[in-house]
Amino acid sequence: MEYNTRATEQSMLRNLTGAIGVAVLFLVPHFAWAQGQLRAGVAKTAVTPDLHNSKVYLAGFGHNRVATGVHDDLYVRCLALEAGGQIEVLCSVDVIGLFYDDVLKIREQVKVQAPEISHLIVASTHVHEGPDTLGLWGSTPLQTGIDESYLSWLDSQIAATAVTAARSVQPTRMELSRDEHPLLESLQSVDRPPIVKDPYLFVMRLISIGAGKTVALLVNWSDHPETLGEENSEITADYPHWLCQYVENHLGGTAIFFNGSIGKVSTLGNQVALQDPETGEIAQDRTWKKAELIGTRLGQLVERALKSAEAPRVNSILIRKSILFAPLQNDHFRMAEAAGVFAGRKPLYSDGRLDRSTVERELADTGRIRFSTGHEVQTEVDYVQLRSGNRIVAEIATIPGEIYPELTNGGVTRYPGADYPDAPFEPTLRAYLKSRYQFILGLGNDELGYLIPRAEWDDQPPWLLNRPQRWYGEINSAGPDVAGVVLRGLVRLIEQR
Repeated sequence: MEYNTRATEQSMLRNLTGAIGVAVLFLVPHFAWAQGQLRAGVAKTAVTPDLHNSKVYLAGFGHNRVATGVHDDLYVRCLALEAGGQIEVLCSVDVIGLFYDDVLKIREQVKVQAPEISHLIVASTHVHEGPDTLGLWGSTPLQTGIDESYLSWLDSQIAATAVTAARSVQPTRMELSRDEHPLLESLQSVDRPPIVKDPYLFVMRLISIGAGKTVALLVNWSDHPETLGEENSEITADYPHWLCQYVENHLGGTAIFFNGSIGKVSTLGNQVALQDPETGEIAQDRTWKKAELIGTRLGQLVERALKSAEAPRVNSILIRKSILFAPLQNDHFRMAEAAGVFAGRKPLYSDGRLDRSTVERELADTGRIRFSTGHEVQTEVDYVQLRSGNRIVAEIATIPGEIYPELTNGGVTRYPGADYPDAPFEPTLRAYLKSRYQFILGLGNDELGYLIPRAEWDDQPPWLLNRPQRWYGEINSAGPDVAGVVLRGLVRLIEQR
């Protein structure tokens, strides 16, 4: 069933209190343009699950993949930025993803502990060798993989780390850099047309005014952390572990990695070929050495990028956010919600109101099962400007899922076999951003799966380019309209005056 998203958007704009439609716009009431010193604080906390207390299902590949050990710890890393009376906290956590309901719970805890924090963003690195925090990879498709006690503890650890970061702020100066070295693109594998990548590397370094040392170093780049593959059973942060380790060892401070436009972009496959300096051979796919080499190469490219960094004087922060209601058209997600796979952390909505209704259906392979009947999922997009006077020096945009790179960089293409061949193209995100330093935080505040251009949506045969079997992507997406809802919501925030 399709929904008229344009009509619901207009209805919402006419009646904000009715909660009907696609987006409710909120401009956080903080327009403090006062000249002042930028301050920054950072904190990190290990959030590795205890394998001795309970069974840990690993996320990201098949069902019933149980953790047998810990190769390296998982972390939540938070950076607090304070300027012009605003405190923005950015947290990155080494898990497959968190739903919006978890982020709201984290924010509630932060508000109680540190009401001075203006806004909090929580993004996931999307590691495929960490605990199942979404519920989709339990022992069977209709049994959750979530350990609710661990997830509640994780929420509290993220909140506590955000508060610690905010309360450790000190006068700092900021350095910003951007790199487009050809090696960045060579570390990304794409096998679904169009072959569009998002190779841009963005770096933000905060240096203490007093000691002149690095406080924190934020890295934003795009690639699935799934290098070890489905046969691995040890917990690891994958290549972000070696990236952060390299940055901290060579540049100091605390490293924080945010993934970007990672839809259909992977570290797996022969397209990503790195020579092992110890053997002179190409590192084999699905090995620890390949994950280490990717992280180390990225760390070296961060070092390279900082050699040409700019040092703007940031003295204010503008924060905007928008709550969105996106049509859900994936019955797998409806079935999972009704079966308790999401542990109640992804409820459905209809016309902007919570809708927990279900119906019973008969499935050929499963028997009678309940389906959730809500029409929409609730989510959020954020847009943050770092400013020097009236000049925008850097921007931060959140994406509540895994967006295809052609939606951020351009290159959406029409192909024979697409389900909606005449669909209008969604806005291209980077075309609307206003600065050179464009930090796009994938899986920011939510995980809606893949955000796929409607014109490229391909859920029914014939398949794109007459491929003999279906392309991967649609089965792990909320639906063909989600990308448009998210991008139009962001564009409204960016263009708002």
